[in-house]
Amino acid sequence: MKNRFFKIFNMTIVPVILIVIWQIFSNAGLIYDVILPSPTKCVVALWEIIKNGSLKVDLLVSLRRVLFGCAWGIAIGLVFGILAGFSRIVERIVDPIINVLRQIAIYAWIPLIILWFGIGDVSKIIIIAKAVLVPVYVNTLSGIRDINTQYIELADVLELDKKTFLTKIVLPSAAPIIFSGLRLSVSAAWTSVVAAEMLGGLTGLGYALLNAKDYLKSDRLIALMAVIAFIGIFFDNILLLLQKKLFKWKEA
Repeated sequence: MKNRFFKIFNMTIVPVILIVIWQIFSNAGLIYDVILPSPTKCVVALWEIIKNGSLKVDLLVSLRRVLFGCAWGIAIGLVFGILAGFSRIVERIVDPIINVLRQIAIYAWIPLIILWFGIGDVSKIIIIAKAVLVPVYVNTLSGIRDINTQYIELADVLELDKKTFLTKIVLPSAAPIIFSGLRLSVSAAWTSVVAAEMLGGLTGLGYALLNAKDYLKSDRLIALMAVIAFIGIFFDNILLLLQKKLFKWKEA
């Protein structure tokens, strides 16, 4: 219990001190409100968008896009990662494409994808799927290639068929690394949906950020940034806890 308290204390003490200093400077008039409104004004702005329902609408829209984008990206990344892990020919075909996708930042793809598919949900889901499939593919391929050779030798001795080898040996052994890729992909999905919504569309948290900027609502802008950060950290911590529970044996 004490360790948990000190852990929480250590994590929160610096942000709390910074917020207090920020509030003091704002109250003293040392910071221009349009540039950086006080923490209390940001909290009021957050309450306003909660109360009027706009935050709920934009959040649900963004989450829906992330869900569909993740589903497609994870599925494609897993399939090609597994195929490349089993076949050097597939790896030689797929790997250069993935490397190209990795080198070009997601923000560079957004204008082209919007040009091809418009500013609707399809373009945003494609952008998210692209951001997701790269870490999933890379970690899946790495997980399969790093399997203990003793497991492979055991499978040869037992003369396991490919399906059994995949489901009983490969996937369980590679699962911790694959899951790490899933965790990275969710983080990538969350940041990419906000970027995509800022550059095209009329709904979602990214659009809400852009709208707040256009109307010089810096208090609302900071409130939305805090929400985006909170949701991202929440998802990451959930996946981290799940990873620790599922793969305790790996730590041992």
